[in-house]
Amino acid sequence: MEVKPRQDGRWLLDTAKAVAKLMKSRTVGTTLRIRIPKEEALSKGDGWMAVIGDLGKNQPSLQIWFDRFSGYDDRKLCACFHSHDDSAIKNIRKNVGTKLGPKRVVKPKDIETENHWVLLERLGRAEFNVPILEIHNTESYYGIYDPTRQSSERINRHFCNRAAAFFEDVARALPDASESEESREVYPRFENRKLVATHFRRERSGYLATECKIRDGYSCQVCGFKFQDLYGSLGRDFAEAHHLTPLGELDSEVRSCVEDLTTVCANCHRILHRMNSHRGDVAKLRAIVRRRLEKLA
Repeated sequence: MEVKPRQDGRWLLDTAKAVAKLMKSRTVGTTLRIRIPKEEALSKGDGWMAVIGDLGKNQPSLQIWFDRFSGYDDRKLCACFHSHDDSAIKNIRKNVGTKLGPKRVVKPKDIETENHWVLLERLGRAEFNVPILEIHNTESYYGIYDPTRQSSERINRHFCNRAAAFFEDVARALPDASESEESREVYPRFENRKLVATHFRRERSGYLATECKIRDGYSCQVCGFKFQDLYGSLGRDFAEAHHLTPLGELDSEVRSCVEDLTTVCANCHRILHRMNSHRGDVAKLRAIVRRRLEKLA
């Protein structure tokens, strides 16, 4: 097994601690049990890993990895659920349905294990930041790999936000879990509540919303507003995600993807939900805002 620079282990542990701290406020209504890790351990993929909690007693654990399993020379971060009981991971896969279905299924025949665990066919570009299911001989994993390299930045905020959203999405997809408090406040009171509830059950994904906001730089795609510009650090990594597909056209069998979402500020989000529920509402509202601003100028 290759020698692993100590600084990689420290960086992994700091990252795992940051994800755990984000998760501490997301456990209400779920079986999540989060703890701040005190140490890292060597991974089978020539790197490091840390456990930040679990889904309950004898249930899958939440882990953060930083190793070469994905098939690249430089180590990659991973946020995953792990279990020695295949049925527990299969249960997760069943409950997340199409919303977070795996992009790729990895089996023992797909892995080289001579020096360390590594994929024979490395992850493709489209397979990062989407769920991957790993079925090994004695254990299983379900998680996401991040393409970001280690840098001078102490903590990779985008990875931490993605990891926390992924863990919470899975936890809230399990039986008896409740909806997050944040999701109940996204839509204005005058909207059809039954339709909105159906929208959340079918399409709400904090993970996809996070991916959308990272893609758009947390800037409103209608008016251009960015919370951090006005509120400083309080507004950092904050925005809302709007579903482009009209609620009445949602199909429970359709798989959601990040392309179905766009980033908006709170004001534009509520105005969008006063409109006609057409996919073109974002472009229409953007034109209205532009004309109004030109007139005011």
